[in-house]
Amino acid sequence: MRLSRISKFAVIGAMTCLSTVPQIQAQEATKVGVLTIRSGSGAPVGDDILAGIQTATKMFGPVNGRPIELIVEESQWNAQQAVTKATKLVQQNKVAAILGTSTVEALALLPVADRLGVPIVTSNSGSAALTRENCNTWVFRTNGEDLMSVEALRYLISQNEKLRSAKWFTLGHDYPFSRLVAKTVQSVKEINYVGDSFAPMDTTDWSPHIARARAMGASAIMVSVTLGTPLLQFLQQANDFGLPKEAQLVAPIGLPDWLVAKLGPLSTTLISAGSWGAWRYEDTEPATKAFNEAFHKMHGRVSGMQAVQAGGAAMMLYSAMAKAGTAEPKAVVRALETIEVRTPLGPLKFQPGGRQAMVPLFLGPYEKLDPPRYGAEYAQRVDIAFPASKSLPATAAEVGCKLKAG
Repeated sequence: MRLSRISKFAVIGAMTCLSTVPQIQAQEATKVGVLTIRSGSGAPVGDDILAGIQTATKMFGPVNGRPIELIVEESQWNAQQAVTKATKLVQQNKVAAILGTSTVEALALLPVADRLGVPIVTSNSGSAALTRENCNTWVFRTNGEDLMSVEALRYLISQNEKLRSAKWFTLGHDYPFSRLVAKTVQSVKEINYVGDSFAPMDTTDWSPHIARARAMGASAIMVSVTLGTPLLQFLQQANDFGLPKEAQLVAPIGLPDWLVAKLGPLSTTLISAGSWGAWRYEDTEPATKAFNEAFHKMHGRVSGMQAVQAGGAAMMLYSAMAKAGTAEPKAVVRALETIEVRTPLGPLKFQPGGRQAMVPLFLGPYEKLDPPRYGAEYAQRVDIAFPASKSLPATAAEVGCKLKAG
């Protein structure tokens, strides 16, 4: 039966539909584009995104009798490059959908999504506007957005007296997501926000920004440095200056696990204000454990935050194709609107009338593992999977999403 191929990630509420999909002879592959960073300081992030999609693709198997062929393009975290490569994927490679995008690429593709005419399922994009006032028929998101993070951060602060009484400061790169993070922190009325400092994207010396945080008396610092080598450089310099002894460092969306491995004991100086994915969710979610085991077998390392998220996005896309019985873009969009899928992030469905997944955010500190798992010696502990019901209204209309008819 078709269901045997997705036994580890059952599509909830679609059993009858799936069981009636006719068996189809093996045919040419369905092509799916992956648009992500493949070089430079952010390459490890792109590596995890691609590896997560590859793992989900292997686990899911053929869709409607056709194997999935991934066509990978380099985005360079550049808006113009993202549009150029996405256009190539659709017009030349004839992909049926696009996965893998981060905030920069997703924002760049939004104005051209109607022209591209294929589902874009982003798993690493923070801007709330993507699925709120600027929502688009073709663009779906499986990670939490920045306004959802406000509620998660507020809950974290409510549970921690040290954070409630702290002087808050945002320190990071000067790019859209970092500015969104700062606005997120400022919007939490329960805290004392004392300032921020944003560095050029090519910054390697963080000492002036650390000095500014100290001068403002910061005792809680939201770290919005890009998730790659730059974040490693910042945390190493912060430790050299003794900053973790003076202030609680807070990661807005958690840390990539490759970075946690490099940081080792230093990772325990941070707490997550709402990770988009956490592999230790496997302690309570069987689908996460199945994904982690498959990822480790395939890639020989622990599945990082971006890998878990990207794997979830791929599972949502493939499940929609299976429900639709076709890879035809409009049919897949209609299926994405109604499916509920067991993913590495738990059961996921999209907000009624919208494009935002009802996804939890994962709160908890980083700690040493005893014994290690999947080769990881340090990882985030999942104290709570903060549900979307506490961070997102029930319908998209309530957050300003008005999709075009048809």
